[in-house]
Amino acid sequence: MRFLLNLLLVIVLHAPPAIAETITEQELRAHIAVLASDEFEGRKPGTEGENKTVNYIATQWSQAGLVPGTGNQSWYAPVTLVERFPSAFNAAFAVTSDKQQRRQVIPASDIILRAKREREDILDIPVIFAGYANEKPEELRRLVSGKLALLHMRKPKGRNDLPDYITRKKQLITAGAAAVLSVVEGNVRWSRSTRFFQRSGTTLEGDQYHGNIEGLIRGDRIRKMLKKAGLHEDQFDIWQGDPDFRAMDVPVRIDLSAQTHIRKYASHNVVGKIPGSDSQSGVILFMGHWDHFGECRIADPLNPSKDRICNGAVDNASGISLMIEVSRRLAKANLSRDIYFLATTAEEMGLLGAYAFVDDVPFPLDSLIAVFNADTVALAEDGRKIAAIGMGKAGLDDEIEKVAKQENRELDRSGKSEVFIQRQDGYAFLEKGIPAYMITSAFADEVRLKAFIDGSYHDVGDELNESLLLGGAVDDANFHVALGHYFGSTATYPEKGSSDIGAN
Repeated sequence: MRFLLNLLLVIVLHAPPAIAETITEQELRAHIAVLASDEFEGRKPGTEGENKTVNYIATQWSQAGLVPGTGNQSWYAPVTLVERFPSAFNAAFAVTSDKQQRRQVIPASDIILRAKREREDILDIPVIFAGYANEKPEELRRLVSGKLALLHMRKPKGRNDLPDYITRKKQLITAGAAAVLSVVEGNVRWSRSTRFFQRSGTTLEGDQYHGNIEGLIRGDRIRKMLKKAGLHEDQFDIWQGDPDFRAMDVPVRIDLSAQTHIRKYASHNVVGKIPGSDSQSGVILFMGHWDHFGECRIADPLNPSKDRICNGAVDNASGISLMIEVSRRLAKANLSRDIYFLATTAEEMGLLGAYAFVDDVPFPLDSLIAVFNADTVALAEDGRKIAAIGMGKAGLDDEIEKVAKQENRELDRSGKSEVFIQRQDGYAFLEKGIPAYMITSAFADEVRLKAFIDGSYHDVGDELNESLLLGGAVDDANFHVALGHYFGSTATYPEKGSSDIGAN
């Protein structure tokens, strides 16, 4: 009997590590049910809904075995947000060839403005049409500094190589433009853009994020201004049709005045950590945004019980639920590398939480080996086919392919999902040259993705119900566990940091 007991003990001590338990649909659904409930009020930053959300995430990570990852014994990294709402504004222009410089008022129906400070007046400044802000930084600075820059809001079709609108506007502000007016075409787009502009003026704290005055202007109003200046009425359309257009001075000068309501408030990223056995071997980061839009519809006095909360079940309670369950598995894995988990605030406002984290990381930035962003994962029936947003840009394509083969997953090679690369938190890391991917079956199912974006996306319909598809989310969650095992171990991936990784 003693021989048998000793034999059993030997077998147990020398048995290979247990394979992590498979993540289930029930586990993901349980987290989504909490995070996307009306009790969490749509998870808008700066609200009681935020307090409940970040506390839930930190509690779940603590129960999973993680420790606070901010570097100061706290789960919460403060992110100061500054909200700006247009209060009052006016604008007028004069043609430079007019010796008397007679001002013509731009109707409020054709322009909307907000300022960096509570009041800003900019008088008699020259105008330059910046097109798509294609120039190199030093050239752009020479061209636009001290001027009002007109910027295309929309990129031309097929030009995914151009930066997104927010990045292009930031480039003009950094280059010293005194004001930036984004050109909007069409009545429908104007109505939609102005509504968004009135509620979307939130940035990180710091003057570098704002032009003295920013705003929107109708394309038709620009055409009328150019016609007054003696240019052909088709000239603006010709400029707009050229994606390689270089900035050009416009023969008008403009007066702008804007009053702005400013509110500063604190939000929080949540940061957890699984310490590795070799802290010098690099860092792996899993991330996803916790925020959504809160109460996103105006109260209907005729129907006061009508749903007003954007619950964000798919976007992005699903991604946070994935991270919670992935953290549970990886916390038991005894990996070499430190594994960080980051739940970001204010992604919906322009990836603000991600940018704040990149600016103040709790570890050397060049020790970061790979970033995996989980966003909007609950759209596909299964995860046999997955899109890896960042392929061809992030430098770990061969390794991602290797893990996909090991997990019997097929990578979507169409490249269609890359149009979203600048609209997800991983982009804040890609800009720093750090390999970052958003890997999800949801973005490999083009039909369902389009139906979601055209339907309940960013609206009250994105909530937990029986039609929510979690088969793909489960497969995605288990794939992220596999990614953690592969990149978290120096035995399977020996590279030391992003500085050692070249692009494919």
